[in-house]
Amino acid sequence: MNQSLSMRTVVGMVLVAFLWAICFPFIVVGLPDAPPLLFAALRAFLAGTCLVLIAIYMGARVNYSPRQLLVLAVIGFSYTGMGLGGMFLGAGKLGPGVATVLANAQPLFAAVLAVFIINEVITGRVFAGLLIGFVGVVVLATPEMDFGGSRFIGALYVLGGAIGTAVGNVLLKYQASADDVYWAMGIQLLIGSVFLAIASVSFGESVDIDWTWSFATALFVLAVPATALMVVLWNILLASAPLNRLNSFTFLTPAFGLLVGILAFDETFSLVEMVGIAVTIVGLFIVVKAPEPRG
Repeated sequence: MNQSLSMRTVVGMVLVAFLWAICFPFIVVGLPDAPPLLFAALRAFLAGTCLVLIAIYMGARVNYSPRQLLVLAVIGFSYTGMGLGGMFLGAGKLGPGVATVLANAQPLFAAVLAVFIINEVITGRVFAGLLIGFVGVVVLATPEMDFGGSRFIGALYVLGGAIGTAVGNVLLKYQASADDVYWAMGIQLLIGSVFLAIASVSFGESVDIDWTWSFATALFVLAVPATALMVVLWNILLASAPLNRLNSFTFLTPAFGLLVGILAFDETFSLVEMVGIAVTIVGLFIVVKAPEPRG
């Protein structure tokens, strides 16, 4: 089959990339008022509750086998538990720009996992596009990365979260269905919130939250548009297109993240960052225009 992604899919993935991009800035806004893992657990719980309520309102029925529930539990642990946990722990030690960039190592991890778990084919052109896009991400990260102290630990947290997200994405592709998105995503988010709450207790975090307007706003944005809406849209797109092709759009997230930094945090672009953005977009273009592997 020699078919490029539809315009509807492209627009949907650009929106998903933007929703991912606003996560780290809003995490940074809310972190002074709550412990990171507890904050992450609240985000997942609120998002999952929203989706379950929508499923109930729509009259959708829960009909999962034990095997399907196990897959959702693993997704909840990897995609939500590890992914959000790494994001929130790392965001407190890194700037939102660097954290956003590092989180976008996940498409390469997912590309390798997809070959072994769901037998997805990576053509030479798609791999080249992914590799070029990742090089762009590395170039974007280079000016600010410090491999010593808390920043290095923060980088490890974010990369660990990226691995969890990659595992979750492959499993989401494995069970993706546009007909069952609200229950499935709601359940995995609620399961993930439990893992995050257990981790919060294990890390000895306090339960004190300063419910300021800035924290409430950050929690709402992170839970509703940046999680509930994003995972529903992402799951629908996964049901209709190859994971590696969709994952290429996540390379737009650093570019969006830098744009948010400029508009909201008065950040400026260096020449190296501009080069990184250009390389990222080149990699994205190559993957989007690559034909599907012949079946």
